[in-house]
Amino acid sequence: MKKIYTTFLMLSLLFSTTSCDNFQKKKNKSNPYDLTGKMYSVEAKTTTVFWTGYKTSAKTPVKGQFTNLTIDNVKKAKTAREAIDGITFSIPVSSLFSKNKTRDSKLKEFLFGAMDKTEFITGNIHIVNDSLAHADISMNAVTHRVPLHYFIDGQMLSMDADIDLSDWKALDALASLHEVCKEKHTGDDGVSKTWSEVGIHIASYLKVE
Repeated sequence: MKKIYTTFLMLSLLFSTTSCDNFQKKKNKSNPYDLTGKMYSVEAKTTTVFWTGYKTSAKTPVKGQFTNLTIDNVKKAKTAREAIDGITFSIPVSSLFSKNKTRDSKLKEFLFGAMDKTEFITGNIHIVNDSLAHADISMNAVTHRVPLHYFIDGQMLSMDADIDLSDWKALDALASLHEVCKEKHTGDDGVSKTWSEVGIHIASYLKVE
């Protein structure tokens, strides 16, 4: 009787251990997005900067992006927030793209071309809290701090900001652009207007390893 009981106990322990091991494997397999213990970093190739300009009195949006950028001071960090903090960037204005070649050439020549030392837009990003960061952006030989509202979901990062070209003393450059775009920037009210406000959206898929 004792021998039978001992055998039963050993089988029970074996079954229990095997079941727990299988349960743990299923648990890990069922959650492939568990990033605990992983290291985050930012990659230029999975990061895109989108922009939205505005024309006419009705503030009609004109959208585009920069197809190229360089990110420096990249580091591996335990959290996405730490990985973003302190990065620097450089965006060549030649990579501006709005799906309209005529518009793109005018923006490059009459807006950025009329600015001082603006072959590249450069800057850095610093995290303030769980939803706010700031970027020190340089163009037209002026550096200005811009608040960025950001959101992180797993490996996805999104950042948004509204800027005004007057903060970079670029209204003369904007007037240069408006002069060659008067007709295209005229609304139904007969008024031609080019806004100094620009919306910025950054989307990045963070690297995890």
